[in-house]
Amino acid sequence: MNNINHILVFDPITYAGGSKVATREMMDLINRKKHHITILTANPSSWLLRNVEMINMSHPKWLPISEHGKGYWLRQLYFCFWLIYTRIFYGKINMAVGASGPGIDMPLYLMKGLLGYQITQLIHGPVGLSRSIGLCLCKAQHVFYLKSAYPSLIAAIKQVWRKKPETVQEENAQHLLRTHHFEAFVNGISEKNLPSPCQYETPSLFWAASLLKWKGLDLLLEVINSTPESNRVPVRVCYLLPENNALPTTKAPQDIKSIEWHHQPAQLDRLRSQSNIFISTSHQEPFGLSILEALIAGMCVIIPSDGAFWDLVLTHNKNCLKYKPNDISSLQQQINKATSNIQLIKTIGKAGANLSQGYRSEQCYLNIKLAIEKRSLSALSLDEVKQ
Repeated sequence: MNNINHILVFDPITYAGGSKVATREMMDLINRKKHHITILTANPSSWLLRNVEMINMSHPKWLPISEHGKGYWLRQLYFCFWLIYTRIFYGKINMAVGASGPGIDMPLYLMKGLLGYQITQLIHGPVGLSRSIGLCLCKAQHVFYLKSAYPSLIAAIKQVWRKKPETVQEENAQHLLRTHHFEAFVNGISEKNLPSPCQYETPSLFWAASLLKWKGLDLLLEVINSTPESNRVPVRVCYLLPENNALPTTKAPQDIKSIEWHHQPAQLDRLRSQSNIFISTSHQEPFGLSILEALIAGMCVIIPSDGAFWDLVLTHNKNCLKYKPNDISSLQQQINKATSNIQLIKTIGKAGANLSQGYRSEQCYLNIKLAIEKRSLSALSLDEVKQ
């Protein structure tokens, strides 16, 4: 038992989301014979993993949800007590995994000196601009980030030396990135969790995300409301309602003809397979795991041409359709283009599915797996790599 490496995943967010799905895929790759995993979470239903210890971390309604100031630090102090609780009742922690970003995972850094673990930080989106976040990034043993988060990482790290000249800030930040383990990654989905293929019989729209305003559901609703009822195709909206969250959200469900509303459906894969056109309305989506799932399912993906990850990877009229960001008429035009031609849906969907084969978690998350297990690729034998 002494040879077992104890890995703690810290998750104080009370609702599900793409970043948790990605982290779950990463943790599922960890060798359970040599590593014991404990999930300290405020949302246990997000972590359907085999052979893990689950700690349901309560998130009382009186706990402040502010993103800064005294309320923010009070919340971090509350979660620090949960880390102490975990250490006392579940044993020494060797590796702590920050599943969200240093601003959310701050308690891991506050307790690092006392509890003596290493930190692998996962960053699924831009980080906040603050000196405390910059200091956290300096203390983590490994930082894995989506490429879209890179500018915010540099900006936060430079805050550590904010009283120094700009040239010194830049030089120190670049030195840190060269000498510490910072590495970009892309998300993937494992072979066993691949989405079911969609249908190619009748056009049907599909939207899936949280109700946070930046996810852009309002844009899709405006498009549907501006479409005559006789011209509408079926629309399935699958949504998550963020709890204990200070950010603005969209109201749902709404009484709009042709829309089926599904709140955090357990049968998400089945609902997606019954559609064939995926609509992304997010503003500058850092990655878009739901887009990857739609591509794998063979759906015709419609995305904004906003310079975000999938806009740079996908090609209009080849493996996706693109519209001008936040433009109702442009999105309407692309939806009409797809819904009026089932063969186009199939052609673009098949091309997208072919491209998606390069995004399997077994390859995408290999370096993260190795870092969490505290081993380097060079230290592994060929047999271990194959396993």
